[in-house]
Amino acid sequence: MLSLIQNEWMKWWTMKKSKIVLAIYILIAIGIVIIAKTNDIDFTRSGFYDLTSIILITLLGIITIVFTAEAIGNEVRYDTMKHLLMSPYSRMTIYFSKLVFSILLMFGQFLLIVLISYALSFTFSEAGEPLVMRDTWLLLVSPIFTIFMTLFFSLLFRSVGMIIGFTVLAQFFTTIAGSVLLTFKPGLAKWIVFMHLDWSMYFDQSLEAQLVNPMDTTLTFSVIFVLAHILVLLGGSILIFQKKSYT
Repeated sequence: MLSLIQNEWMKWWTMKKSKIVLAIYILIAIGIVIIAKTNDIDFTRSGFYDLTSIILITLLGIITIVFTAEAIGNEVRYDTMKHLLMSPYSRMTIYFSKLVFSILLMFGQFLLIVLISYALSFTFSEAGEPLVMRDTWLLLVSPIFTIFMTLFFSLLFRSVGMIIGFTVLAQFFTTIAGSVLLTFKPGLAKWIVFMHLDWSMYFDQSLEAQLVNPMDTTLTFSVIFVLAHILVLLGGSILIFQKKSYT
């Protein structure tokens, strides 16, 4: 599996878009600094870090969908999947190498975002409130779940565009449905997984009042609920990949 992960890394790093994405993270963070300085916006270090990290991690969620969709989608697009399946590697090894690499790639970008946001926060003199790193780390739940869902769609559709489109639509419509139900039937909103991907809501009093209390849920429920969905997506993906023919 390690050799396959290394191969995935080489394929990703040789793409021009990989360098462009890393540059975008840096440019956006620097852009926020420039806008704040030129418009006399009184940021504290913690305020800048919170805003910048949230913006960049939101962008990371979108980029994660694209890169994860290409992990299997490009193998099908360029007709290399059938050659990969003819190699000595088992299908399980191939699938999990894609999964592990997608998670590692997302995690590496996440660490870069945290580092950039934290480093640039020192351009503002006032420390302000202490950084709440816990809330930042809890934001990882959403992109990790997205990876499992995107890989699942990658085995249902041959087009990378279709994979990306269905992943985005699934997130969009279920989030909208959850928001509507939260207003009128919060008890039903509790059963929509996208309402449980932000675990920081259990530590934020304002979010607790808006989300947690109306849904009558707990952190334990959210963890189990999200993990159950991940296991279903993982099991479904493995089953499909084991049986699917790419000849």
